[in-house]
Amino acid sequence: CGGLTEAKKISTLGETYHLPVAPHDCTGPVAFMAAVHLSLNATNALIQESVRAFYDGWYKELVTVVPKVHDGWILPPSGPGLGTELLPGLDSRPDATPILTDRL
Repeated sequence: CGGLTEAKKISTLGETYHLPVAPHDCTGPVAFMAAVHLSLNATNALIQESVRAFYDGWYKELVTVVPKVHDGWILPPSGPGLGTELLPGLDSRPDATPILTDRL
């Protein structure tokens, strides 16, 4: 879809017709954190899907915080904004390929 705002609009439309939504994660820890916020906000969120191998693995190499999971439930992040930040120096890692763009 077209981002978090559009996802919320889709969720609200689904709620109108008593349809569930199931945000999923397949693009990285920042998008995952945004999807978690959507799930916490959407009254019709059925499940927040995640890739456990990513969540338990390389996500922690990129961001300061990943959502905490307790007994199968994702807990609300406590930090400001999305609740996470990219790790300092991430763009200078030897395995990073920074790409500059002028697109918004």
